[in-house]
Amino acid sequence: MSAFKNEAAWIMVEKAKEMGVKQGPAPDPAADEVVIKVAYAAINPSDWRIQDDPFLKLPYPFVLGNDVSGTVVQIGSAVTKFKIGQRVIGHNDALVSLNVTHAGFQTYSTVRERVVSAVPDSLPLASAVVLPLAVDTAATGLYYDLKLPLPSLNPISTGKTILIWGGASSCGSCAIQLAVASGWRVITTASETNFDYVKSLGASEAYDYRSPDVVDQLKAALRERDLVFDCVSMPGAQSACAEILTSIGGTLLPTVLKAEKDLPGNVEVRPVFGLAPAFSAIERASLSNAWAVGDASDVATALWHDFMPKALESGKFQAKPDPHVLKGGLTRVQEGIDMVRKGVSAKKVVIEIAGEV
Repeated sequence: MSAFKNEAAWIMVEKAKEMGVKQGPAPDPAADEVVIKVAYAAINPSDWRIQDDPFLKLPYPFVLGNDVSGTVVQIGSAVTKFKIGQRVIGHNDALVSLNVTHAGFQTYSTVRERVVSAVPDSLPLASAVVLPLAVDTAATGLYYDLKLPLPSLNPISTGKTILIWGGASSCGSCAIQLAVASGWRVITTASETNFDYVKSLGASEAYDYRSPDVVDQLKAALRERDLVFDCVSMPGAQSACAEILTSIGGTLLPTVLKAEKDLPGNVEVRPVFGLAPAFSAIERASLSNAWAVGDASDVATALWHDFMPKALESGKFQAKPDPHVLKGGLTRVQEGIDMVRKGVSAKKVVIEIAGEV
């Protein structure tokens, strides 16, 4: 019997556009898991996409939510990196594990230790919660697929450039920072209003994706062996990235959604599996509903335990984009999903659950 009284925002049937807040699943962490009292949970585009056109087979009723921040209240027997009372962020894996205790939209959430990071006292939990899914999605594209060096607090320049298409998005904001921490020069696309924002994250140059000649501009800015990562997959983004990639002799294009039609035949579009760091190589190989994953090497420890805590504390990695916080608890989850469905720019919608204590 769990000592924690849990509540969750349930989606009761497929394509339902409202949540029912009621008793949640009792936490029962495995040896390598931690239970987090959720202070904040973030909304992601996958939440509304699942409601509109489910791309995963889920057992309803179900609980969504990929990102949580809060305080550790219970640890599994094999957990060594965290202790009760510690401030953390975690990346939920319920969409793949199908275990609703691992979802984010509830008062107590269970997360695998490998995708939990300590949060410094200087960083509000409302800000930190924007990171987990975005970081892992960016990391999958950069490290599993494009094979960049792992991030470092003191990176050595590679002399190479990567184009991050959609730098003001959550994934793009993290991809810019991780690529810079891996020693790569970054150029990116954004609206003109977000040029200063993406440059503050480390981008050397920003290009207006709305410009009619943006593809030609980017072709001129890149060289052979440079790389391209589509972090938004909005209409036309993949085709633009594919054209640019072809012009510099590249073939592999990581994206956040599946391939558009009529792309150049020599370009391999690889939708990134944002939960790849949460699972071992053996587990990833057995996941029937996972996207393609590149190299089986494990980046989770290097990313979440070695790099991220120190990078957040030193300010070398920023928790961006800024949160747009909705107060009122789980009853506001659907409102947050609807906001993200309509579109937000350089912000991430966050639900206050327990709040900062």
